[in-house]
Amino acid sequence: MVRALKAELIKTFGYATFWVLILLHAILFLLVLMVANKATLNLNGIETNILLSKPYTWGTVAWLASWFNLILALLFIVIGGNDFLFGTYRRSLLDGFNRNQLFMAKLLLLLLIALYAVILITLVALFATPVLNSWDYLFTGYGYILVLFIQMLGYFSIALLIIVLTRNIALTIVIYLLYFAIIEPMLRLFLPDAASQLMPVKVISNLTPMPDFLGIMAKQFNINNQLDTSTMNAIETINNIPSLSQNIAVAIAYIVLFTTLSYIIFKRRDF
Repeated sequence: MVRALKAELIKTFGYATFWVLILLHAILFLLVLMVANKATLNLNGIETNILLSKPYTWGTVAWLASWFNLILALLFIVIGGNDFLFGTYRRSLLDGFNRNQLFMAKLLLLLLIALYAVILITLVALFATPVLNSWDYLFTGYGYILVLFIQMLGYFSIALLIIVLTRNIALTIVIYLLYFAIIEPMLRLFLPDAASQLMPVKVISNLTPMPDFLGIMAKQFNINNQLDTSTMNAIETINNIPSLSQNIAVAIAYIVLFTTLSYIIFKRRDF
């Protein structure tokens, strides 16, 4: 397995597209975070950053980082598709690797890309977000970044299933984008609300919802309890979506399902 992973990493690091997309992901996230840091609001004469104020910082960072999951998914599609395009799997089998080793090496690469993103996002947020320069509540809410990790695995597992089915990079990208932007949203229109909330893309995207800026602002302004309890409760219940723990459980189930299906198809594919 170590030998298979080493071969996978050598191939991956040799792709110029890999480095281009990795740099694009890092630069775009940094730029968006810098813009978010500039978004301030005057509260009672005090300038405050609503987007990244504590203890909501990591939730907002995870939401901003989720905008660029598509870049990493496309990166994984290119890497996985190249092995079919250039006959790498066939040569690897001739070199003594078995299908289990090849598939597991691809899964480990998938995990490493997601881990890279978590490390990058954490470091960039710590060094580029002024509000995180103090130790007070430094890692309060950091669990949202770990949830982002699960979300990336969800996007990758869908990409893995499609690339194994099609064995074509361009076709996979088209199907992937169409499913996210058109196919599933249209299907959800014809399903009951309970069922539509459990569709794969809906569940995975809900792992990093847009922060409740209205509620955050209300709490910031409500320093002296000017707002009554009923008003605060109404604000907090505007976004009525399934609980995060429910979404995590369903997302993990989808990841296991898609990965298992990918493995079954991969084992039977003629390279």
